[in-house]
Amino acid sequence: MKKRLKRKVLIYSLPFLVPLLIILSFFSLFAASDDESSSADANINDPQVQTAQIIWDRVLKEGGTKEGAAALLGNNQVESQLQPSVIQSHASFDEKKAMDASVGGYAFGLAQWDSGRRVNLLNYAKSEKKAWTDAQLQVEFMFEHDGSDTDLLKKLVKGKDLNQTTEAIMRKWERAGATDSLNQRQAYAKYWYDTMTSGTSGGSSGGITPDVPAGWKLDKPINTSGYLATSYAYKQCTWFTWNRARDFGITFGMYMGNGADWQNQAGYTVTNTPTLHSAVSFSGGQSVGGQWNADPIYGHAAFVEAIHSDGSVLISQSGTGFRTEYTFQVLTKAQASQYHYVIGK
Repeated sequence: MKKRLKRKVLIYSLPFLVPLLIILSFFSLFAASDDESSSADANINDPQVQTAQIIWDRVLKEGGTKEGAAALLGNNQVESQLQPSVIQSHASFDEKKAMDASVGGYAFGLAQWDSGRRVNLLNYAKSEKKAWTDAQLQVEFMFEHDGSDTDLLKKLVKGKDLNQTTEAIMRKWERAGATDSLNQRQAYAKYWYDTMTSGTSGGSSGGITPDVPAGWKLDKPINTSGYLATSYAYKQCTWFTWNRARDFGITFGMYMGNGADWQNQAGYTVTNTPTLHSAVSFSGGQSVGGQWNADPIYGHAAFVEAIHSDGSVLISQSGTGFRTEYTFQVLTKAQASQYHYVIGK
């Protein structure tokens, strides 16, 4: 966050995220987030979910609305990917530079505080004898020690319209230089609102289970010990889907992209008819069985394990937002008809 315009990297590549965070590696859920390829990803991972919960709870404690909490999360997602240790443009920490309030374009933390506000954050961390990278400390700074911006934020998070509140936080509190990111901030805000209000961030509710649901069976057991993580990073939805297909001798390309991209790859038959042992490609933000939403940018991918005579479908899936390595979910016939099934080779 800065008072002067600045360029900032809005989305970090997955190769940067994985070695930096792994990331215990939603996905408790994403979420979203959950998805994607090894090239570039802004998915939701365990640390992100934990940080999101801290922010969400604090907003509600301050009398804010759920829309306000989600709006703040959407902005923080774009600013820092909800990573409290992030420094603008992947820069390294330089204490002399960091403590110089006249230095701009060197933003820190969840909200990417810059210049004097960056210095205030660092001084507050020192006074508390904690690392400035601590998420709890940064949230406390946000709501108690950010000068007049603290009072402003407490007012803004009481907004009742999700999109309007997201924009207000971006323009008045973040004072973001890259205002063309508004649509992205609003998409993430909606993602977080849906995730936090549906209870899917825990990854275990709403029909999502680490075990095969009663009344269903797998044609082959799942053993991930031999799963490859070359072009698709470990515990991403694409990693699991690609490897699970291999268990059946089914091949998908090594570089199919994010979950949402699979339905658009040339050379594959794609249908809206549920197909056994196919890959399900969920579009960005699409509801997954009415239980949670795929990442608004990257979508999601899953594998069709079984289809019942009533048209219901059992899918298996992974994602760093789930607490377990993979989970199962049952889709009704009506839900299943909404998705794209990619037939492997």
